[in-house]
Amino acid sequence: MDIVYNLLVVTHLLGMAYLVSGIVVRWVGPAERAGKIMLWGASAQVVTGLVLAGIASAGLVGGEVNHMKIGVKLVVAVAVLVLAHIVWRRPDIGKNVFYGLTAATLLNVVIAAMWV
Repeated sequence: MDIVYNLLVVTHLLGMAYLVSGIVVRWVGPAERAGKIMLWGASAQVVTGLVLAGIASAGLVGGEVNHMKIGVKLVVAVAVLVLAHIVWRRPDIGKNVFYGLTAATLLNVVIAAMWV
């Protein structure tokens, strides 16, 4: 099960890389291309995060699970997914939605790294 868990961690990190690359593309390039990139990255983050949390909560991998941290990260990740969907469907949307998506993504990274 450790191999499956580690492959899911890699996929989760690739989803974050995809999401961040979509943010960078939107920042420097045309808005039409970035929406789909951010949507796929955010979707990968939510799906793999749920599976990772399920495996860890089931006790199939070692260590204690901080359910409060997982819950907060899930709420922020779903907010990122909703904002990414809005940016994808309406690329001409105001910059405030995009800035909210960027801030929520950064917040999720900070929570993952700093909350122990």
